Amino acid sequence: MTGKNANKILFVCNFLSKGWEVSILGFLAFIQKEQALPLYMVGILSSVFIISQIGVSFFAGKIAHAIHSRNVVFLSIAASGVSWLTLFFSNHLSLLFLAYMFGGISSGLFEPIGNSLVAKLSASGNRGTAIGNFAAFGDMGRIAVVAVATALAGLLKVDNACLVMFASSVAALILAVLAIARTNNDADSVPEELPVHLRDLLQNRNFRFATVAGIADSFSSASLYIFIPFLLNSKGIPLANTLYFNVIFFAGYMSGRLVLGRLADKHGAPHILMVSKITMALLILLLTLVSGSTLMLLLLFLLGVFTRGSSPIIRAMVADSMDDNISFHNAFSAFSSASRGSSALSRPIYGFLASYAGIASVFYLASAVSLLTLYPAAKYRSQ
Repeated sequence: MTGKNANKILFVCNFLSKGWEVSILGFLAFIQKEQALPLYMVGILSSVFIISQIGVSFFAGKIAHAIHSRNVVFLSIAASGVSWLTLFFSNHLSLLFLAYMFGGISSGLFEPIGNSLVAKLSASGNRGTAIGNFAAFGDMGRIAVVAVATALAGLLKVDNACLVMFASSVAALILAVLAIARTNNDADSVPEELPVHLRDLLQNRNFRFATVAGIADSFSSASLYIFIPFLLNSKGIPLANTLYFNVIFFAGYMSGRLVLGRLADKHGAPHILMVSKITMALLILLLTLVSGSTLMLLLLFLLGVFTRGSSPIIRAMVADSMDDNISFHNAFSAFSSASRGSSALSRPIYGFLASYAGIASVFYLASAVSLLTLYPAAKYRSQ
């Protein structure tokens, strides 16, 4: 399979993967209401999802070497199908746990391998752009698939919406198998790589600094969208209207990934990362201080640009830290586990802060942690 054809397939898969991921988590509100579950079960089930996601991400590289990366893509789509089908039959709590476990497995398999393949199939001087475009397709999926899934859940109820989503995963699996079979007669879509162990990755100076930057970036930014509605509500905006503000925030995500990845290729990833994190810190502080819907919409869009627009920059740094003959799969698996773990840790910490110190304290902490990214970025840049 040529790099161009591979990227097209991977981009479509990322569109669906991110859409399925956010949709199944979004269904928790409907499930909680329809099944009269206690509210704490929403937190527990979302934790099952992210724990499965992190655990599988760590081993995704080893799985790719064992069964080839294209089969990991197939396995990820199949796991998503199993999660939707299990959710359709989930008249018992144990099946809900199983559904969200498979949902986490699906996402945990695809993200590191998808990013690894895009990085491997792109020239080193174009990686920021390629990974940014890849991430932007995922953001499009977040917006489009979630809109469709939410509408289906409202019109058909959750179980029937899950059946439609299951059908979409079956169709996607069939199309992916046919597309890859048509373009690739070899065992894999990328040249053979040498596996690399975690201890070897930890001895790689630039990989360590890129991963530390990713940990700080994820902690400070990956969960902010959960807490933005509460900040807006404290400024007098009804919770029912905060969805529109989050859509603007996600649009900033997509724009940032498209623009900042290109700037990173042109001016250097560490330099653009440092500028992004300083800008993010300032925008967060401004958001806590201002009022007025129009100004907050503008600030949220810009914040989205610099909040998660930086993620493809850091992934390009991870790829550039590796020798082309060494496994990108293993590197991205380790990186993805670390950054996702940081994001998972931030959520209870932010929740505790919001409860006991006020919602603004969440954003003050996020602003401070974003500046911690400057140190690993500067050390990476010094090489």
